[in-house]
Amino acid sequence: MLRLLREPLLQFMLLGAVLFALATLVTGAPEDAPSKIVVTAAQIDNMALTFAKVWQRNPSPDELRGLIEDYVRDEVYYREGKALGIDTDDIVIRRRIRQKMEFFAEDAAAIEPTDDDLRSYLAAHPQNFRTEPKATFRQVFLSASREGSLDVDATNVGLKLAKPDIDPETLGDGFLLGTEFDGRDRSEVATDFGERFAEKIFSVPLGGWQGPFVSPYGLHFVFVLERAEAATRPLGEVRDAVAREWANARRIEKLEQFYQTLRTRYEVVVDPPAGAPAIATAEKPGATR
Repeated sequence: MLRLLREPLLQFMLLGAVLFALATLVTGAPEDAPSKIVVTAAQIDNMALTFAKVWQRNPSPDELRGLIEDYVRDEVYYREGKALGIDTDDIVIRRRIRQKMEFFAEDAAAIEPTDDDLRSYLAAHPQNFRTEPKATFRQVFLSASREGSLDVDATNVGLKLAKPDIDPETLGDGFLLGTEFDGRDRSEVATDFGERFAEKIFSVPLGGWQGPFVSPYGLHFVFVLERAEAATRPLGEVRDAVAREWANARRIEKLEQFYQTLRTRYEVVVDPPAGAPAIATAEKPGATR
């Protein structure tokens, strides 16, 4: 008898009997007229279209019948599960429903921006679409791995660079990134040499050798030829980026408006745990108390 009770098939049948009994209690006796499940032509077309997108061909008649039966199976389980209250207090289901409501609100808010919309957004958020400061400079590099005293070598190089007829190419060590840097963004300089080095490049006077400045690689004497300040780009250069940010800002705004409209229908009462201070909720226009 114990061995029989351990059989998975018997356990499954017993579980089915329990669920059937619960369904009978909730939804009525089995002799009641069954609820109607309608599968519309539009739903069938959508099933076929989804199948074609995945498999790159139309479904066969048997496959389409299978898709319809699978839809009916989903609907049966959904209705019976809902009748049994399986969805109650299920955090996964609650979050999924919230997501679908948010998708619904986002779809309703999706429109194409006009040029005036984009120009207004760009004018209101210029900092998001500015070019970075740029610098053009050259360097003489002294590797931290060279033999001898790096400080003494730096002093000697500094004295030689002070002479007007010296060729900088004859001084220093080879550097993987080279000696000439043309129109480099500040973030690129910081990435390649470090933030402290970038601060120097974008603050020292133009013209003349400066340094040495420290980087993770060693010491650098630099000659900054020119710099360009940050500037807001025209809409024609950043249209796609502005459109993406505009759409995202509008999505967030409309989603919040949608939620606040729904929120006014509800009175929220928060019962704190025993001994805990009262928890206030934001007052919503139109909310009942």
